[in-house]
Amino acid sequence: MIFRYVSDMKAYVKYLLEDIQAAFRPDDFFKSEEKDSSRDPMEAHFAEIERWLNQDSEPTFGSFCGLKREDFPPIEFYTYRELRAVVTLFEKMMFSWNLTLDVPKKLPITRKYELMMGVLDTPTLIVEDGFVGFDYCTGNPEGCELREYCSCIKFWEEK
Repeated sequence: MIFRYVSDMKAYVKYLLEDIQAAFRPDDFFKSEEKDSSRDPMEAHFAEIERWLNQDSEPTFGSFCGLKREDFPPIEFYTYRELRAVVTLFEKMMFSWNLTLDVPKKLPITRKYELMMGVLDTPTLIVEDGFVGFDYCTGNPEGCELREYCSCIKFWEEK
């Protein structure tokens, strides 16, 4: 079992947790890509930077991990314990793909869930070295996806 309290969860949540567990990056993901050993490492580095700059043309994260946004129920479906289990495992699964979600610690779990689900439909660069972070801060709290949890609010109020 993935979590200690799975026995008291809805059957659909149990299956969802199994699906998330199956979506972890395979160990051989990068081995399956052909590597040109004659290629200059600096050239490879700049090619990855180029991909990062043009990541809108990359496949969505859902296409890498195999999960679809529509398979995840609305927040109201879950108990708090179920939602926490889904968010925790989803976050670990993202980490296996070298992805992080950069959000304030005080962000409610319900809001974190919404942001995580949006990642599935987002063009995503998967890198072998380092991490790619989903950062929702624009530097301006107006229209910020983090709303009242935007860490920039205090800086804008000081001005």
